[in-house]
Amino acid sequence: MNCGDDIRVRHVVALMEEHRAAPLPVEQLAQAVNLSASQLTRLFREQTGSSPARFARELRLQYAYELVQTSFLSIKQVMAAAGWNDPSHFSRDFKRQFGVSPKGLRGLHRSADAAVEHV
Repeated sequence: MNCGDDIRVRHVVALMEEHRAAPLPVEQLAQAVNLSASQLTRLFREQTGSSPARFARELRLQYAYELVQTSFLSIKQVMAAAGWNDPSHFSRDFKRQFGVSPKGLRGLHRSADAAVEHV
């Protein structure tokens, strides 16, 4: 994901990454870089092509995707680590972003690992 050249946008992205499990509201992110929420949203969109909320959601989904593939956490634990508290929203957003549900991805990943072990 492109986080732009502006140091304020890069700082906001770092805060988003640091607070994945409990995402910060845009107002708090803006305050951290001494901007209003509307100024941050405008600057963020100019730099990244996305709103802060959408960028944060996609960042959290990417993190969840990586956890599903690389960790032994349950899907519920992955969901919490990525900042979701509603399983249906998480699964729907995950599937919309990646074309497969979290459980489906884990099954594909484990099937591929098993196939490699038998070769």
